[in-house]
Amino acid sequence: MEVREQFGDEVQIIGIPGLSSDEGAMLEFVESTGSDGIPHILDMSGELWARFGVTQQRTYVYVNNDGEQRIAGYGSLPADVEDLIAR
Repeated sequence: MEVREQFGDEVQIIGIPGLSSDEGAMLEFVESTGSDGIPHILDMSGELWARFGVTQQRTYVYVNNDGEQRIAGYGSLPADVEDLIAR
């Protein structure tokens, strides 16, 4: 995955597929997007999405070491990660 190669150990990326009652479909989606090389937490109920203020697919939440959250989305993941880290 490009972001992992670019940022290495600087950033821990965790995918959270959610809002589906079909675990198999979520896992297929993860594999089809090529993001199966990062850890994922299935969020069947949407509880994690709600906790982080995620309202749509392809939203990125950056949580820094102090617990501060920044949200971005619908750009490219590498560009959004760079932007979120720089703020």
